[in-house]
Amino acid sequence: MIPNLEHFPGMGRPFILRQPRSVETTNALAALRAKLVALTSDPEALREYVLKDYLLLHTQIGGAIHLLAIRHQRQLSFDFDGHWG
Repeated sequence: MIPNLEHFPGMGRPFILRQPRSVETTNALAALRAKLVALTSDPEALREYVLKDYLLLHTQIGGAIHLLAIRHQRQLSFDFDGHWG
């Protein structure tokens, strides 16, 4: 997975452009957007790649690729506060 990410850092779908389905998710995405804007002007920098059983959350900022989380698909969420708290 890491070699693929090195060669294709834009793989996956933009995480921040997902449509929220609840008020809580809408609020969480607004807070995440504010934190992301402080790091980059690219709204698609935070990306989610779906593997068979796992979700990979990564971003490319300033030429560096940051692997933020690997979660099994049954886990509920990513810990954004732990990354940008």
